Amino acid sequence: MGKARSVLALQLLLAAVGLGAVGLGAAIAAGRLSLAPPSLPALLEACQRALLPDAGVAGVLSLLLGVLAFAVLGRTLWSAAGQLRASRRVLRALRVVERRTIDGQPVTVIDGMRPVAFCAGLLRPRVYVSTGTLATLNDVELGAVIAHERHHARLRDPLRLFLARVIADGLFFVPALRPLSERYAALAELAADRAAVRASRDDAAPLASALLSFEAADPAVVGIAPERVDHLMGERAPWQLPAALLAWALVAVTALVVVALRLQAMGGAVDLNVPLLVAQSCMVLMASIPLAIGAAMLVRARLSLGRWLKR
Repeated sequence: MGKARSVLALQLLLAAVGLGAVGLGAAIAAGRLSLAPPSLPALLEACQRALLPDAGVAGVLSLLLGVLAFAVLGRTLWSAAGQLRASRRVLRALRVVERRTIDGQPVTVIDGMRPVAFCAGLLRPRVYVSTGTLATLNDVELGAVIAHERHHARLRDPLRLFLARVIADGLFFVPALRPLSERYAALAELAADRAAVRASRDDAAPLASALLSFEAADPAVVGIAPERVDHLMGERAPWQLPAALLAWALVAVTALVVVALRLQAMGGAVDLNVPLLVAQSCMVLMASIPLAIGAAMLVRARLSLGRWLKR
């Protein structure tokens, strides 16, 4: 019971000190605070002074535009670097067996039992096929696959897809860019399929048979888009533009242009000193350090007290 009483006494003492401090603060604040609801302009001005003391309307707009520009630049570089790293990692993992020419197209043969065929490379795209592809497909099917990948290489589709994805990632506030980039990738496959069918004298059977062989080897990795199947069968799959996303994109871009033009029309120097703003942020951080230290000391004291009670 002695420990319990000591803890209770300590608790009551701390409570009394705390209540006394709160009461003192309340008594002092009562004569200095007004509970009357402020007007909206006064409220906005108070928020501005608290967050950005030296910024006017032009400064705030400039800051927002600058942050947006840096965000776009950062996401663009991050996306480009990430895609390049992923591409290099995949290509470095490939084991090249030989380089040969098939139907007039230079082809890099890689080791692998699974049927694989793809086009990779931004500035100098190359066609890759696996040894499993050569072993699985007959000459007519292989010719259709090579024609498909040759179309990708001729149009530099890897570079186009790379740029489309980088733009979609960088301009994140235009959400319509992502489905449009995905749609371009699908259309690029359909265009390459058409080229392969033309190379097979308008016969879709060799390419369809090759695709079935690829999917049978590893359905989880390859897969055949239903739209490609419909296209090979002569059907046109419907696709609609994302009207809602396009409308949002127009609104976002229009708003950005209007803000930029409005800022330009204001003229004069913008009285927002970025280093000073950073210094103010550092001052706020420094002011919060004692609070963080005090909270850490309280937590540690509580843990120490808990261990002492368990003895």
